[in-house]
Amino acid sequence: LKSVQPWIEQPPVFGLGSDLMAHCMTFLDPLQVHSLLTVPLCKQWRDAYTVPQDVWRVLCLMEPFKAKFGPEDLDSEDDNDSSSDSNSEMKNVFGKYRLLYTSFIRCLRYLTQIKDDAVHGRAAPSVLDYGGNEQNAYQLTSSSGLRSFLAKARVAVGNNRQQSIAAASDSKSPVELSDDDRSIESEQMAKKSKTDSLSNANGVRYGHSKLTQNLLGPSKSGAPGSVALPWSCAIYSIVNWMAAFSDVEGIQTMCLKVLPFLLEDEKQRTTAQNAGLTDIVLRAMVIFPNSAELHTAAFHTIVLLARPLGGREGMLFHSSMVNSSDIFDSGSTRNGKSGIAVMLDSMERFECEDILQAMSCWSLVNIALAPSQKSVLVKLGGIQATTNAMIQHPHHAEVQFRALFALINLVIPSVIPPDEARAMQEQLGDVNQTVEKEVLDDSVAQIVQLVVAAMKHFCSSESILNRACLVLHNLSLSADYHTTLLWTKGCYQMLEWCLANYRTDRVLQQSAAGTLHRLQQTLSTNEELRQQFTSFLQSQQQHSLEEAHKEAMILCEQEAMLANSHQEAQGQADEEML
Repeated sequence: LKSVQPWIEQPPVFGLGSDLMAHCMTFLDPLQVHSLLTVPLCKQWRDAYTVPQDVWRVLCLMEPFKAKFGPEDLDSEDDNDSSSDSNSEMKNVFGKYRLLYTSFIRCLRYLTQIKDDAVHGRAAPSVLDYGGNEQNAYQLTSSSGLRSFLAKARVAVGNNRQQSIAAASDSKSPVELSDDDRSIESEQMAKKSKTDSLSNANGVRYGHSKLTQNLLGPSKSGAPGSVALPWSCAIYSIVNWMAAFSDVEGIQTMCLKVLPFLLEDEKQRTTAQNAGLTDIVLRAMVIFPNSAELHTAAFHTIVLLARPLGGREGMLFHSSMVNSSDIFDSGSTRNGKSGIAVMLDSMERFECEDILQAMSCWSLVNIALAPSQKSVLVKLGGIQATTNAMIQHPHHAEVQFRALFALINLVIPSVIPPDEARAMQEQLGDVNQTVEKEVLDDSVAQIVQLVVAAMKHFCSSESILNRACLVLHNLSLSADYHTTLLWTKGCYQMLEWCLANYRTDRVLQQSAAGTLHRLQQTLSTNEELRQQFTSFLQSQQQHSLEEAHKEAMILCEQEAMLANSHQEAQGQADEEML
């Protein structure tokens, strides 16, 4: 009885098990879950759930983080990897999964504070300000950040260089200095250093920082790296979080949702491009191909990354396209083909997701501003992806608006310099044999039909009609497409209707009037075509009258049926009263 008595007195909550307890904790905020486990209610709670790693591991795998653990991560908790003594001691004391979940919580706190700072217009301080409790947060001055850290690093590097020179001189070895004042050891010291490094192979391993290389290292062309670093290191910190937890879907999604708040600022946008953020975003889309939420946030980030520096998105003419930056080519390990192919593949996979389709079409607006990117985009199926979004979501205003906005740029022929054309040939290979105009010729009839359909469905939306008229205006710049515009049912009439009903919109007035003027010029030069078009308009008017007459007859029949049913109901009520 004595052995059974402790089990009887133990509250049932301590016998739930790790899986059930972790599921119960999902009803709490992750910050509350972390506080509940790290500040246990009692010793029994600590022994049951805080000390064991099972609950921590399940929490890492569940929403909102959804981490991926390989077989080597799940085999045992005692990893004999190449970690430092302090890290090994921390793992032995707290456990690997508890430290991992704590890192997730620090990232969540950091991103929450970054978003709050960006929304309220506050400068984002160093990462040291976030991640812990507000009472224990480090209070850094406005000048503390990445620059101060780099300044201290330079002092430390200088001291190490002086110490290495002094050590070499004390050992009676020849002292040689390179052009950057680094000492060059003798052959014996070099061999000793190599032996020491081999003996410590199982100790701490140091690798090159991709982020630092992108920021400070020279480019492929030999140009010096960017050293005009901003005071805030928020972009660098987020890039590091995404690189460190590349296999954690929740962290990737959280970071992608916060990035647009920072990238609205032009300086932060430049910093993000220099830091190689585009590669990291595309990698997240490839690693998590089935997460619509992540892909939607990724497209929103690409919208801002591709935005021309010094201006807003969606500039409509060739002069603005020349100033656009090619985000998939500058210092990037991915080329334009691979990045755009990832985007188009995502649009095809999530064709039923209306918000994702709207965001992806928005990103294509800015991608198409660079001539080389637009040529790759068209040849890989960008026009088809845009029209498919309009077909799948004909009554979604945001999708129609963004798709029309993208088509404004996509239907303009690209003018590519010879050097960029040669680079495109290397990127695309056989795909480059497809002529951009041939792709547009095959799609122009469908484009015009979808544009006219959007104009009819959203005839009360001035912004949608504005973009639709611009698409038709750009198509009318090529005389080859005048026949398609004339013979598309309702196209000519909708242009006249917009011209008559939206007189205050100057862009709409100019684009619609210009399109009608070009079409009328084509009709004036061909008598036979003009007669055929006149007959076509008359037949359309006759068809519209017949359709209106049919609708009126159906309406009259419905009213008669309603009147008869009302009379019958009234007669039955009178009989019941009698």
